[in-house]
Amino acid sequence: MRGSLRASWRLVRLFFFVWSGLWLTFRHGSGLGSRERLARVQREWYQRAVKLLGVEVHCHGEQAEGPALVVANHVSWLDIPVLGSRLDVRFLSKSEIARWPVIGWLARGHGTLFIRRGAHEVEAIVQDIAEALDDGEKVAIFPEATTTRGDDVRSFHARLFAAAVVTATPIQPVAIDYGREPDGSPAHASYTGDDRLLFHFWRLLRRERTDVDLHILPLIPVGPDALRRDLARNARRTIVAALSLPQKPGVRDIA
Repeated sequence: MRGSLRASWRLVRLFFFVWSGLWLTFRHGSGLGSRERLARVQREWYQRAVKLLGVEVHCHGEQAEGPALVVANHVSWLDIPVLGSRLDVRFLSKSEIARWPVIGWLARGHGTLFIRRGAHEVEAIVQDIAEALDDGEKVAIFPEATTTRGDDVRSFHARLFAAAVVTATPIQPVAIDYGREPDGSPAHASYTGDDRLLFHFWRLLRRERTDVDLHILPLIPVGPDALRRDLARNARRTIVAALSLPQKPGVRDIA
């Protein structure tokens, strides 16, 4: 009973909070405010969002100055507000999200880059990411291209790392860790294709608190002769080590 009351109260507050986000996005999207101010407003908005969701972010490390290709493991839809609450980044997301009511409009207003399936689409989005990096921005990608239960990190798709190579922009690995439940099962925050979004969202709201450790790891330099496959493999190994997961031999990082 207490969990349902907690979830209902949070839902009401989130409703009004999202509408305030729509107004802020419209206001800044209309040309008001500098890039620095917009970044600060977005970060504060994400911080408020995770707080209303009952999420406590424990951040280890700080984002580096200047542009970076931010590379993170992917566990949940929560990864986006968690990352956004601590780093000033533009996100790369699946094109379907752009069509979602409200959320899609917010994502577009926050400068999200969208990718569709297909080799030509990847080439186009690599160019978009490279332009953003050249413009001094940070762009966050989830190179697993899917979510996991948090007890493994899948192979990294290396194609998007080409944007860092052509711009000689460093890689900023980030490890996201929601921990485990007391019985050893994956954390409730984990979300995969087998889960139902509304049920998962309601279950999260019912929880008294959800903890997540965000490890912002040292930059990986990118030289003119860097290979995207090597960068993908190095970033994955760094994240796996930060999560204290076993380094599985023979894991193939996809080109």
